[in-house]
Amino acid sequence: MAKKFTAFAGVFEQRLNLIKKDLKKELLKVKSDRQKDRLKKLIKEAKELRDLVRELKPKCPHCGGEL
Repeated sequence: MAKKFTAFAGVFEQRLNLIKKDLKKELLKVKSDRQKDRLKKLIKEAKELRDLVRELKPKCPHCGGEL
C-alpha cells in the first residue's frame, strides 16, 4: 500500500466546506425551484471529498481518534 501525499488535505477540506454551504443554500430554496441535477452532482462530489479527507487525516494508532 503506497503512502498518500497529504499536503493538499487542507485544500480538500476547504472545498468540502464550500460544497456543503452551496448544498445548504440550494436546500433552502422551494422544492420546485431547486436544480435537481446540480444537487446530485454536489452530493456526489461532497461524498468523494469527505472520504478522501477522512483517509488523509492522521489517526491515533491506538484509539483511531484524530491527532
